[in-house]
Amino acid sequence: MRPNRWNRAAVAGLAAGTLLVTALPVHADQSSIGAAPLLRADDDRDDDRDDDDRNDDDRDDRNDRELGPGRDGVPRRPNVRWSTCAGVRGNGQRLFAHYGVLARQIEEYGPVTCIAGGSSGSITAFFHESIWANPDVHRCDDRRCRNRDRDARTALMLKSVIGLVDTGVIADVALLAELVQNVIDLDIEALLAGPTPQEGVDALVRVLRDLGPLINQDVITLLLTSPDPVFHATDIIDGLQKGLNFVVDDPKVFLRTSVLDTDAFAALLGSVGSFYAAYGPADRDGVSAWIDACARPSVGLTWEETAALPADGGETCGDQFGRLFNEYRERFATEGGPNRVDDPVGWYLPAFGVTGVLTGDAVAEWEAARDAWLAAEPIPFEPDFGDVGVGWWGNERELRRMDRRLDRRNDDLGSEQFVPLGQQAWREVLSSSPAEPGFSPGVPLASGAVSVGGWADPLRVLPLDALRPRRTITVNRRDGVGGFTEQVTRLLGATDADVEALYSPTDPTSTFYLGLDRADGVWCTNWDAPPASDVDALFADGYNAPLITDDRRLLRPRNGYENVGSDVVIPGCTPGVSTLVQRTSSSFAP
Repeated sequence: MRPNRWNRAAVAGLAAGTLLVTALPVHADQSSIGAAPLLRADDDRDDDRDDDDRNDDDRDDRNDRELGPGRDGVPRRPNVRWSTCAGVRGNGQRLFAHYGVLARQIEEYGPVTCIAGGSSGSITAFFHESIWANPDVHRCDDRRCRNRDRDARTALMLKSVIGLVDTGVIADVALLAELVQNVIDLDIEALLAGPTPQEGVDALVRVLRDLGPLINQDVITLLLTSPDPVFHATDIIDGLQKGLNFVVDDPKVFLRTSVLDTDAFAALLGSVGSFYAAYGPADRDGVSAWIDACARPSVGLTWEETAALPADGGETCGDQFGRLFNEYRERFATEGGPNRVDDPVGWYLPAFGVTGVLTGDAVAEWEAARDAWLAAEPIPFEPDFGDVGVGWWGNERELRRMDRRLDRRNDDLGSEQFVPLGQQAWREVLSSSPAEPGFSPGVPLASGAVSVGGWADPLRVLPLDALRPRRTITVNRRDGVGGFTEQVTRLLGATDADVEALYSPTDPTSTFYLGLDRADGVWCTNWDAPPASDVDALFADGYNAPLITDDRRLLRPRNGYENVGSDVVIPGCTPGVSTLVQRTSSSFAP
């Protein structure tokens, strides 16, 4: 039985613009007399469903060839049936490890033309699709690139995301840590607890105003107009300090006004995506010359090593990239241009955003609790876990295919929670999925659901596997599902049994176990080990991570990568192996 099936149907209908009401089937008791004919009838129905699946696939494949904008030099949208699909697990500010894994995967095995991510993984999926949309990734000297040249060019672009740190663009989103430090330096908490607490409120407002355009103006307005500004200032600071450590111990994490302007954050990410896709004022000749000089020599190298390679004009590959990006950024700010964040999700290749969602009665309960928090009169927010789902954005046909096959073939709780959110713009994804509890309240979506962050279904494997791609890989980390994810799940009403059914690494029926088991390859990083500020170490951890696989193709890396095998046993990455260390929720991201 799918506990939130009614809500899923309603959300899917709203996403398509029409509310669809369907009757739920009634299943006969298979233990009763006459079970054998019933089983034969079920087998016949399954055969018919297989035929329906094949017919639907044929129609979808024909339609897929007509999708996509057809940019000059960019291939037609890849067919997911011939793709390697990657499920990317979120990891907060440690997302630079993702690019190491994807660069290595592409150098050794060819393109990843299908990708899904939630939380910071949704940013990775967005950048990856943006890179695929760049004509100069596919064109070499006015001709279509050979496969290995295209793969080297794609991998170089992925590695260069690490180089964004040196351009200063990442500093624009580091303001939350700066805010907390200012709160500490100015002793604002003591002011709020002192004899004239309004002094603390005023000090917080001044700090927020000084931090730049990514600060949410709504939080300043709230502090200036609140019926109880001391309550709101104190609660916002408490939530922010815990959020930076991924501590979630109070349902108010779903209610507090965000300090970060998530729409401005999405637009900033979109401008970076526009650079990678060569939208607007792109220096196509300059970027093409950089790729020509640096792509093939960078195969097998980290970004740190690649950045030191010689490029044209006496520059290094790192310096040339930084110059090209900063010049583009300045032109984009003055001349404007299309922002990639306004493209539909999955426009150039099968790409998907993932987030936890509230549906059904939980939406109204959240709205009431949010209004009460804004009025400084908080009330409990205790949703029924049956109204909590895992929302997926992407191509409508592919979402329908996922939904149909998960419903027919899978009995795990994570598959039961699947909620299609339609093919919205990337702006909706990037302003909600990375907005995890502790940093942002729930975010209402166009479908009628409310996003509560991209922590849900960390491996992303089973829905991708439902599309029947050539192979499915997952970008994972050792030691299983983090305390943050479990704590958020429990705050949303999950029982111990629900948590086990979703995240157990040893229960063969759990969603996490099945994801590890069905993936053709599991990249097992240790991205919690390096400091979050050491982006080169994070990239290197992903780039040199072990790949656990028994897939014959994946066991034959084209460049001889050695850290591949089927006999690797790592807790949290090998199905059936229990995690050896119990972690606290403050030690890591989702």
